[in-house]
Amino acid sequence: MSDRVLALVGRERNPPPATPDAAAELVRNLLRHLRNTRGLTQGQVAAVVPEVGSITTLHRCEKLSYGPDGKVIDALKPGRVHALLRFYEVSSEVRNEVEMLMQQSRGQQWWSRYSDVVGETMNSLFAYEAQSKVIRSCQAIFIPGMLQTAGYARAVMKSFYGQNPNPESRKRDLATVERRLELRMQRQTLLEQPESAPEYEALIDEQVVRKVWGGPQVMREQLRHLHNLGENRPRVHIRILPADATRFETPFHPSMTLFKPHDSSISRMIYLEEMNRGGTYVTELEEVEKYQASMDYWWTKALSKQETLDFLLKCAADLPGRLP
Repeated sequence: MSDRVLALVGRERNPPPATPDAAAELVRNLLRHLRNTRGLTQGQVAAVVPEVGSITTLHRCEKLSYGPDGKVIDALKPGRVHALLRFYEVSSEVRNEVEMLMQQSRGQQWWSRYSDVVGETMNSLFAYEAQSKVIRSCQAIFIPGMLQTAGYARAVMKSFYGQNPNPESRKRDLATVERRLELRMQRQTLLEQPESAPEYEALIDEQVVRKVWGGPQVMREQLRHLHNLGENRPRVHIRILPADATRFETPFHPSMTLFKPHDSSISRMIYLEEMNRGGTYVTELEEVEKYQASMDYWWTKALSKQETLDFLLKCAADLPGRLP
């Protein structure tokens, strides 16, 4: 079995950890697996890794343990975990993933500040985004969230929450729009990282860029933002899927995103988003490949980069009202 974190702890069949406790459990599972696959006892490891010091400490690193007061004993100290990984001679890729899990286990994800508006599904989604080297999105409903302007995102949110028939719920949801908007804008900084930004590919149906959310001025700003990203961000690839291409057939799902944490095919995941209602994770390899094949096929039907950029500017120019 591979030493990769995702494969070792079975995460190819599950979404990434959504809570600090879940992330810590993955690290413990990994450490236990690494020792067992090497045929070593806890005593043998503790005797040669000074940072561990005792069998008891190693046991607490590998299995959830509680103290006399009923609280969890945190034996997963960064220096201790890194020493064990060096001893087991794991790859740099595994070390990087464990480092991310360690940060998550301490609630250090940037989105932990937004627990009031982030549920478990979005927690998992953000974790996958943070770990991915490649993100591919195919959208026939909205502009992908990673590429939305504040004005566009606000218009979409207010439209959805404003239709809630329950007055109290509607009032409460509308009050959180700015908070959710702040979260969405913070999420987009992933694409701005100079070294770690993923390759981001967005296939957007023509009907999406022709629908005017928030009025002509807001939509014009959104279209120009897409043009700017596609022209100036080398790791952002935007393509428009023309209406003629989908006249007789359509992609498998109107809103699907592929996450690839590695260069290989291991641990790929598809996220199928429902309109403002969370989504579903697809992790079975055979199913993932079906959705990926659909995305590959429709990418070949899209406009070229230059055609897409020209199309975005034309759509912006066609909007009514004075050009700013």
